[in-house]
Amino acid sequence: MTTLAATNSVLCPVLVAPGAGTKQNAPGGDLIVCKLSTTESGGTFQCVEDEVPPGGGPPLHVHDREDEFFYILEGEVTVWLCETGDRTGKSGKPTIARKGTTFFGPRGTAHTFKNCSSSAARMLIIINPGANFEAFFGKVGAPDAAGVLPTPKELIERTIKSAHEFGITILGPNPL
Repeated sequence: MTTLAATNSVLCPVLVAPGAGTKQNAPGGDLIVCKLSTTESGGTFQCVEDEVPPGGGPPLHVHDREDEFFYILEGEVTVWLCETGDRTGKSGKPTIARKGTTFFGPRGTAHTFKNCSSSAARMLIIINPGANFEAFFGKVGAPDAAGVLPTPKELIERTIKSAHEFGITILGPNPL
């Protein structure tokens, strides 16, 4: 285990204004806004705001390298959480998560979410550890050299092609 003292790293306070942060498109039509990078947290976690449009949300998936904690800031999403260790998604059931709700997607357990409402939703997501997740979205969701974010079709193609490299298994389409 590396400590901050051993690496001579110094953490600095960070203030990110509303609407500010690095933006990346995510599979399902979401817009991810990085509020605290893994580097800024000393390598421990990443914090992102997820703007989920109606119909938005990722495919059913499993992370092998990170846990995800979600907090609903606005609107509502329907979540599909499975029993601990279910890597198939078959034990999941839909539950509506409204503003103020938290849910947890531990590594090794299938999960997903979808905005089944007619209004946009916003979530705060904390990913632990964050570096792998950050690298994944840096590869699949990053803008091109002209600053243009990838289209939903490009995102799905990039995700399918790269997910395994980052310890993510796509189980299939979103069941919600």
